[in-house]
Amino acid sequence: MAKVLRRAEDIRQRALVTQQRIRRDAAEILEPYLTALRSDIVAESNRIEGYDWSSRQVRELVNAQRELLNAPIGSFMAVLRGDSRVYEALGLYRAHKLADEWAESKQRLREFEIRALHGLVCATEDHGGAYKTESNSIGGVSHKTVEPWDVPRAMGELNGWWQESAVDPALEATVVHAWLTHIHPFKDGNGRIARILANFALIQNDFPPLLIRSGSDRGQYYDALAASDDGDILPLYSLFVSVLRRTVKTMASPGYVRAVVQDRLLTSLQDKFALWSRLPQTFASAMQTELAKRGYRAEVQGYPDLSSFALLTQRDADGNSWYLKVLDGAGRPKWLLWYGYKSQELIDITGPGVQYPSIFVSRRTSDPYSEHPYTPVFYDDSIPNELLLRPLEKKPARLRQGYEVGDYTIDAAAEKLASSLYSRDNISD
Repeated sequence: MAKVLRRAEDIRQRALVTQQRIRRDAAEILEPYLTALRSDIVAESNRIEGYDWSSRQVRELVNAQRELLNAPIGSFMAVLRGDSRVYEALGLYRAHKLADEWAESKQRLREFEIRALHGLVCATEDHGGAYKTESNSIGGVSHKTVEPWDVPRAMGELNGWWQESAVDPALEATVVHAWLTHIHPFKDGNGRIARILANFALIQNDFPPLLIRSGSDRGQYYDALAASDDGDILPLYSLFVSVLRRTVKTMASPGYVRAVVQDRLLTSLQDKFALWSRLPQTFASAMQTELAKRGYRAEVQGYPDLSSFALLTQRDADGNSWYLKVLDGAGRPKWLLWYGYKSQELIDITGPGVQYPSIFVSRRTSDPYSEHPYTPVFYDDSIPNELLLRPLEKKPARLRQGYEVGDYTIDAAAEKLASSLYSRDNISD
């Protein structure tokens, strides 16, 4: 925990300097920049919940409906109730915008304000702005949420703690987010509201916004939330700090603000990214097939987005993210495949070449107090330690096992890796 706290404070200081520079150097385009940034947050938050919105689509809608977004709440809500597709984007956008404005007061949100934000997020629903009246659950986990009759008490406890909190702001954001999702006080929209509250706590304390990517972060995010429901907040806190580090590094890049406004962030890498991004999807499918032959299965956790890809090609670990979770026949997590940058060992053996992300293997840890639930396996000669996927190659999968390197087709590499992981489990068990 102390290590993560130190990282969080370092991020806060770097973020403060970066954001002051942004406001100083780009004052004339600050409003379109904030629109673009908020649109990205709204798009990713919606996509985590299964609503199909891109950042560009949200931004175009926001710009087209600027007058509506500035209208009184009553008029705004009346229009949203007539178009369920529009409300998915504009309701959440206005809730984020309102929370950002409230954050300037330096006062924490109160219960009625949280309900008001929920009313915007779920503007077309009868339950918008009201606590649930029936029991609900979180899909895919065993956690039992707070019963409707006990929600006011539970939310009162959360609000009481938040009003008096004096912890690190990144930890504050983590606790508020996890606590609200643990209660699950609303019929729907709990995840979106939790991310608004986390962003509120961060922005109020000079941090950048928390941009959980639906593609690259979703698997680790859900895993960490499940751990928080079991009483372990550290994985979620560590994830939030890692996401904030990634955001600060991207924001500090030259020309960042204008690149965001002009929707061309990292365009020099887009062609390279487009070529590479198909390969992890193809390999994931091949791994699922090979593991199924052995009674195992693989669950896709995510794929890097353009900004994470850029960091990894620059050998920056802040682009790291989860890729595949491997489960045994009983559904127990055993292995994790994750994205990192190409190892020095592979560079020493094959030369630098073109920089693409590598995929590494971690094993599920048995230590309940570990900061991370998986431990990297860098030097186990019984399994491949690193996978490099290279577009435009006849054999695009390069596997490193210790200091031995071989090139394979996608299917052959999946067969070798799946067989190795399965055999390693059988030897251990």
